[in-house]
Amino acid sequence: MMNGAANGEKTAGSSGQTTFASKQKLTKAIEFKRVFNKPFVSSDACFKVLARINEGEISRLGMAVSRQIDKRAVGRNRIKRVVRESFRLRYAQSGACLDIIVLPRRESATMCNEKLFDSLKRHWSRLENQFEG
Repeated sequence: MMNGAANGEKTAGSSGQTTFASKQKLTKAIEFKRVFNKPFVSSDACFKVLARINEGEISRLGMAVSRQIDKRAVGRNRIKRVVRESFRLRYAQSGACLDIIVLPRRESATMCNEKLFDSLKRHWSRLENQFEG
């Protein structure tokens, strides 16, 4: 039995914000390959972000955070949480239908969450500017 939060629905305790649903994830290798094939690329010291328009109804996120980024699982999980939360806040209500892959750089392991959020905010703006026109 699945509850509403697991399905990405609003819950009473969530202050009107949605959760990160499993349908918002890129999970299959073919989905990743499609984005890697001909992506729009945005990069800085923290992240390399690849994106491509999808045929679906929602934007989807994929991540590849290897042990080269941070040897400790807790560090890799922190980066993934920041990326998911930033994506959720930006694309929960967005009409854009993009497949996005975020590849963190080694420097992201030593940066505070605020700097990571700022970096991702700039990437999301670049993506919107690229795909609006």
